[in-house]
Amino acid sequence: MNRFRMAVPIVALALMLTACPAGNTSTTQNPSASAGGTGGGNSGATIEVTSLWGGAEADAFQAVLDAFTAKTGIKVTYTSVRTDYSTVLSNRIEQQDSPDVAIIPGIGFLRSFAADGKLVALKDLGIEDAALHDAYLPNLADMGTNVGTVDGTAYAVMVKLNSKSTIWYDPSRFTANNWQIPTDWDGLVALTDQIKSAGKVPFGLGAGDSWTLTDWFESIYLRNSGEDAYDKLFSKDGDWTDQSVKDAIKMMQDILTNENVAGGLDGALATAFVDGIGLVFSANPTAEMYYEGGFVGGIATGDVNTDLKVGETIDFFDFPEINGSGAKITIGGDVMAALTNNPGVGEFMKYLASGEAGKVWVAGKTIISPMNGVTADDYPDATKKEATQIVNSDLARFDGSDLLPGGPDLGAVLQQALQDPSGVDQSLSDFQTQVTDAWNT
Repeated sequence: MNRFRMAVPIVALALMLTACPAGNTSTTQNPSASAGGTGGGNSGATIEVTSLWGGAEADAFQAVLDAFTAKTGIKVTYTSVRTDYSTVLSNRIEQQDSPDVAIIPGIGFLRSFAADGKLVALKDLGIEDAALHDAYLPNLADMGTNVGTVDGTAYAVMVKLNSKSTIWYDPSRFTANNWQIPTDWDGLVALTDQIKSAGKVPFGLGAGDSWTLTDWFESIYLRNSGEDAYDKLFSKDGDWTDQSVKDAIKMMQDILTNENVAGGLDGALATAFVDGIGLVFSANPTAEMYYEGGFVGGIATGDVNTDLKVGETIDFFDFPEINGSGAKITIGGDVMAALTNNPGVGEFMKYLASGEAGKVWVAGKTIISPMNGVTADDYPDATKKEATQIVNSDLARFDGSDLLPGGPDLGAVLQQALQDPSGVDQSLSDFQTQVTDAWNT
């Protein structure tokens, strides 16, 4: 099986542009940078690490950097690039101004950077394949090792993941209105109609960030068409003009209507991801449900409304089954790779691939860690339920849009589908041409 189309019965992870709102580019010095630490000969070295994480996600990652500096004495400068991250990173690499370590914005970029000799192999940083395999939880080890591997060489460490099969809501409002949690698609449609009949708006939707629509599509497509069709669609053999694709888009169009989303479709298409969360969880909400990944909980409680109480005023239910599909889930995840082998880089990559780093990271309430040594007891209540969902799922698949080669924009196709349903056939035909060309190159 192609290493970029892996499937595991318990869980599988994706490379994705994780949930971060558009914003500014900023650079901050690690507050612990002056710590003496207990590191080896590279104590006092300085490395730069960059990602697209901002807000609560950046705070959680900063805690990992602080712990690393305290342990090793190696200073870390963290650069958060929250707008056009992939473009900024690619430009820096081409200008020979690479950060030392970076989150890689998708499997396509990982393939490309590795093929162009832009990444440092993990073995050259002192991380052998066997050690990398052992760094992951046993049920994630094969997949975790392979996900950062290109042509037999491991370049990246899978550092974090989240479920993409969580629909967020306010339990207190559901109880007050006697709304029941749905278990299948028909139940979700019925709940949507019930909420609308009560004079309320069913969904917040941050479709201005188009990747949110790809998650809707992937969750529907996996459950409606099955894992074999999903695997094929997001490979070079995929046919984007197939009726199964049109069926999934039609299901999106049927539930994400002007009446069902806050601000109507025009408003939703102008709303950023985090602002969409606020439509449901701000102090003055205007919608009742928000579909997105497990990271919503940390962002909602950390950035949107600090008065939220997990289990009382914010919780999630599983994205429902479709036609008896079972507990299938989609997963999003991130990998980090080294672009230099400067002093301190090897130590940092080894630290990322450790349960010690994982324990620090999960305390920030925004991620699930794949690292061996991180247990359920290490998770705060905000993410413990999500971790359990991932481990107990019947079947999981990578975030599909991140399996595609860079260039073609599935999210833009889906934005257009909501704006102009009559143009779907032509949009998919054009997208098929773009995807075919991208795979070939």
